[in-house]
Amino acid sequence: MLGRLLLSPPACRDIGRVRARWGGRTVLVTGASAGIGREVAWLLGLAGARVLLLARSKAELQQVAHQIRAHGGEAEVLVADLSKPDQVEAAINDIKANHARLDAVVSNAGRSIRRSAFKAAEKRDLERSLAVNFTGPAALLLGLLPLCRPGTVLVNVSTVSARPPAGPRWGAYQGSKAGFDVWFQALGAEIQVSGVRCASVYLPLTRTRMSAPTYHPSTPALSAREAAESVVYALVRPVTRVAPWWLGWQELAALAFPGLFRRLFGLVARWDKYGEKT
Repeated sequence: MLGRLLLSPPACRDIGRVRARWGGRTVLVTGASAGIGREVAWLLGLAGARVLLLARSKAELQQVAHQIRAHGGEAEVLVADLSKPDQVEAAINDIKANHARLDAVVSNAGRSIRRSAFKAAEKRDLERSLAVNFTGPAALLLGLLPLCRPGTVLVNVSTVSARPPAGPRWGAYQGSKAGFDVWFQALGAEIQVSGVRCASVYLPLTRTRMSAPTYHPSTPALSAREAAESVVYALVRPVTRVAPWWLGWQELAALAFPGLFRRLFGLVARWDKYGEKT
């Protein structure tokens, strides 16, 4: 409980409130096959939403859909890799062909990679991270804008790492997530006149399959369900930003003391316990 209080953004655990807002409505969740996306889809399905599940793994998506349907919910499976433009376009066309309106889109799919910049180029980390974390999700949202109506909510499931300061060995991940974060905020400023709300959710470390190789098991972290409850909060409350209480102070400190953070991260890069010594 103390860990959640210190780490977590606001959350909604009232399934009745979620049902009152989203029961019978159509919500697209990307990255819905595992982790946070799976938990968001489950909570929405349990609340009576019609959930469109999008991810790369058909087998895993079918498992999520089966779980939702077994509890009386509605779920539809859409298989697409957001790093592949042709698959993004196919998913957009499929959704448009079967749905006249989207009440919400939860942009959750992402790729986390932690590697030294000296090794990142040979692994094409930046190219892949930009495709999954920025250009793919952006193309999907742009293609689906014609289905958005007044009252539609677009949610970007982001990370506290997308905000200052920038840390060592996270360049591809932080750069791509921060780029999409700024683009998403610009989109929100433009489409708010149409009655469409954009909300960014900045999550701290969350224990998922994606983060498992990077952090020690004892590192304080949210569970996927706890993170999903913060995403749902953005859907049921009229907010544009959901973040831990300390994130604003972190951003201010990074702007006020850039030299201090540069020196600190220089030490981290040199003596990082879980990375290479440079």
